[in-house]
Amino acid sequence: MAESRKVYTNQAYFANFENDAANTPSDFKGLGYYRRVSLEDVINNFIVAYIGEEKTLAKVPRYEVDFWAQRGLQEFSYDILHSEKSIEIELNDALTFPLPQDYVNITSLSVVDVNGNKHTLLPQKKSNNPKAILQDSDFTFLYDVSGELQQAAKSTTTDRFQTSSNIAGAAQNNYQEPYDEDYLGSVKRFGSNPEDMNTSGTYFIDYTEGIIYFDGSFGSRDSNVIVLDYISDGLAENGDLSKVFIPKLAEDALYAYMLYNLSKVRPMSAQLVPLYKKEASAKMRNTKIRLTDYSSKNLAQVLRGKAKWIKH
Repeated sequence: MAESRKVYTNQAYFANFENDAANTPSDFKGLGYYRRVSLEDVINNFIVAYIGEEKTLAKVPRYEVDFWAQRGLQEFSYDILHSEKSIEIELNDALTFPLPQDYVNITSLSVVDVNGNKHTLLPQKKSNNPKAILQDSDFTFLYDVSGELQQAAKSTTTDRFQTSSNIAGAAQNNYQEPYDEDYLGSVKRFGSNPEDMNTSGTYFIDYTEGIIYFDGSFGSRDSNVIVLDYISDGLAENGDLSKVFIPKLAEDALYAYMLYNLSKVRPMSAQLVPLYKKEASAKMRNTKIRLTDYSSKNLAQVLRGKAKWIKH
């Protein structure tokens, strides 16, 4: 069942943080364990509360409950839950970054400065990694022994992207810098494209190969520490549902989601499906509010800057 009481004493709970191996429990669940509930507990709780004689659902096989619990967690990960996935690596000489195994979508990609601050990188939408077909000196396609087109290991497009810098436009667009008529990156100072005005560098993602490519500006830096924040579906460990977790603030919404989807495929409960649908929608909306990082104090601090005069 879901944790409804403290499992450890305070000494045992903080022992791992204090490097006190003697008092660290062998089954330590990690700092902050109490805020989460495992998907296995959610499924067991749902079966106890909703399935059985004289209950909402008379008879439902466990595999169906498992399916909708995992499907609900996926949807919640995309739409409600905050992404807790973040990885850091030092960029290699090839200027590439592999996508994590449980990657679904990107939240942000950043480069870390010497002060530990993250600077967001902008995606380069004008380049990609096409399949490069090999040709001879007469531009005739080359084939292998099976009659299939031969392809280069790396496309010219990607090679040129990784050997050139995409950050010069920001310096040229600085009003304090002299205008260079020969500079092609920015045709007119006042007609610059804000998408290209950055000093941190750019990247693009090849989803076929599962690799992120960075531009040539990263090759001349002393250190390239890259942080990828991304969305996962939360089911990377679904071989053991006791290792798949959901915040307790979203637990009730997941029950409502499961109830609605299990009921809508059963004629006996069809008359209550509209009610369950409204309930699931309302609880999902409440969960978004519960999990938001909105703070009136933070908002007030930001709005204080609105009182500043902007000089032109």
